[in-house]
Amino acid sequence: MGLTMKPREMISFIEHKGFSFVRAQGSSHHIYSNGVCTIPIPIHGGKDFDEKFIRIVLKEANISKKELLSYLGR
Repeated sequence: MGLTMKPREMISFIEHKGFSFVRAQGSSHHIYSNGVCTIPIPIHGGKDFDEKFIRIVLKEANISKKELLSYLGR
């Protein structure tokens, strides 16, 4: 099975990488930015993010999967 993450784990990770909360778009999307790029993080009933979505966020944020796995201790 591929990598999955809870929304709270993803938010903690991108905050660790220098992103900060900008605004909430409704109750289901939180917007984060590091001054260079802006990333929406969907919050849908605590559903885990699948590996495809995680790869998209990492690519947009210019963060390697290796950095993520190191942060998660995997």
